[in-house]
Amino acid sequence: MKIILFSLFIVSSCTTIHFRSNQSVPVSFEGNPSHQKEISIIGHRDFYFWGVEPEEHVVYVDEEVKNSGYDGISKLIIYEHKNPQDILISFLTLGLYLPRGYTITGFTSGTELIQETTQK
Repeated sequence: MKIILFSLFIVSSCTTIHFRSNQSVPVSFEGNPSHQKEISIIGHRDFYFWGVEPEEHVVYVDEEVKNSGYDGISKLIIYEHKNPQDILISFLTLGLYLPRGYTITGFTSGTELIQETTQK
């Protein structure tokens, strides 16, 4: 019985990921007729000590889109997920390490931001 309660405690951790925007590139839940290219951005955040440290993570969606090289995103959908590998790692570490994944999907114009390169 104690093993079952301990397993439930590990599975019911307090991990929280907040998705926000700081408006560095346009982000919209509505469609944009000029956005025809579908994109997916996969990321993850790590939690420790049964999800207690850190208490929460903040993911800036527009920064993720910008860092992936795009100038904006529309029809935004965000999925949080725990794949079987993450669950196994959490179980084997007894909840001391809890990886959590997310996927940001949507449409873009296909215009990639040009990264400035400097020669040294």
